[in-house]
Amino acid sequence: LTERTRQLVEPVVGALLDQIAANRQEKLVMAGAANLVRTEHDFPGSITPVLEAIEEQVVLLRLFDEMATDQHGVAVSIGRENAVFGLTEASILSSGYSAAGSDVARVGLLGPLRMDYSGNMAAVRAVARYLSRLLGDQ
Repeated sequence: LTERTRQLVEPVVGALLDQIAANRQEKLVMAGAANLVRTEHDFPGSITPVLEAIEEQVVLLRLFDEMATDQHGVAVSIGRENAVFGLTEASILSSGYSAAGSDVARVGLLGPLRMDYSGNMAAVRAVARYLSRLLGDQ
């Protein structure tokens, strides 16, 4: 960006970030839930607890809050680690993204125990980095 453009854009971005921070809500935004039921073998016990967790949202929000992040910025919770949330048949991957040096939210993936962990971890991390860059944090 040119210096002039930067001078024009920075106050607008700052004001937007202030509004986001002031109106922050804990909310789950979902996409691709239909992909969870593509094959019957992905959730051998039952997919019902997974669908209920998606519908209730608070379960997944609590799970995201409790997940520990690794050195690469990705949190992973697999099977039995999710027992308290009733999601022993599922794995959850997430990574936080930020703006103006503070955490904004997390992007995540919920899927079966059988998944491409390394590929999905890289994808979740890449999306989080992209969102941080888009919000001007990197």
